[in-house]
Amino acid sequence: MRPYRNISDAELESLGALREWDPLLLLDAALPVHAVWVHTAREKHARLDPLDERLVRTVTVLEIRGEVIKTDFGSYALSTGKNMFYACGCKRFCDCYGQLYLINR
Repeated sequence: MRPYRNISDAELESLGALREWDPLLLLDAALPVHAVWVHTAREKHARLDPLDERLVRTVTVLEIRGEVIKTDFGSYALSTGKNMFYACGCKRFCDCYGQLYLINR
């Protein structure tokens, strides 16, 4: 069971992404690789299409520096795949935080 559920297993499978975040798979991969990014508060934006690019998008992992994953859409923790920074706290829609899921190679 995966602890983070902002997207269903069926949706991840349809996107070709792995259910579980495994940092070892990323470390073993030849960069750049693609991952699916999912907005942390995706379920709160029910008025949008569930696969709207503001909620789910493909990002490219460009580099790993120690415990930090650098992508073309921000920085994430290697250990969890979650964004490195807390939400900005704004009251409007914001894409400041999310979760990565590796695309199955």
